[in-house]
Amino acid sequence: MLKMQTPTVIKKCHFGDSLNMIRAATLGANDGIISVSGIVLGAAAANLSGQTLFISGVSGMLAGACSMAGGEYISVSAQKEVQLNRLNCQAETSVNYRNSDAYQTKINELDILSPIHAATASFFSFLCGAVIPLLAIAFSASQWRVLNTALAMIVALSINAIIGNSKSETPIYKTVLRNIAVGVFTTAITYFIGSLLGAVAMG
Repeated sequence: MLKMQTPTVIKKCHFGDSLNMIRAATLGANDGIISVSGIVLGAAAANLSGQTLFISGVSGMLAGACSMAGGEYISVSAQKEVQLNRLNCQAETSVNYRNSDAYQTKINELDILSPIHAATASFFSFLCGAVIPLLAIAFSASQWRVLNTALAMIVALSINAIIGNSKSETPIYKTVLRNIAVGVFTTAITYFIGSLLGAVAMG
C-alpha cells in the first residue's frame, strides 16, 4: 500500500512547487508592469525630463524586483516551516511513515516548497514586466510618452493575464479586464498625484 501511495504523493508535491513558481512569476510580472508604469507616468505628469523619467523607472524596477523577491522568500520560507512541522507531526503519529526512510527522503525533497525558486521566479518576472513600460516611455517622443506607455501597459497586462489564465477555468476576458482595471486605476492615481506635485513645484 505504501508503494502505491509514493509516486502519487511525489507527483502532487512536485506539481505544487511548480504551481508556486508560476504564481510567483505571474504576480511578479504583473507587479513589475503596473509599478513601473505608475512611476514613470506619475513622473511624466510632473513634467520631469526624459532622463529623470528613465532613471526613476530603472530605480523603481530594481527596487521593486528586489522587494518582490525578498517578499516571496520570506513568505514561502514561512510556508515551508509550516510544512516541515506538519511532516514532523505525521512522522510521529504514523508508524509506516516513520519506518520508511526512503519515503521520508522523497517527501522532504519534493513536497516542500522552495523559497529560492519562488524568489528567483518573482525577481526575473518583475524585471521582464517592468522593462516594457520603461522602454515605452524611454523611446517615445515627449508628446507620445504617456499614451504609448499606457498602451504598452494594457497590452502587457493582457498578455500576462492570458498566460496566467492558461490553467484556470475562469473566462479569459474576465481575467484580462481585471488586470487592465487594476493597472489603469493604479496609474490614474499616480498620474493625478504627479500632476498635482508638478503644479505645486512650478507654482
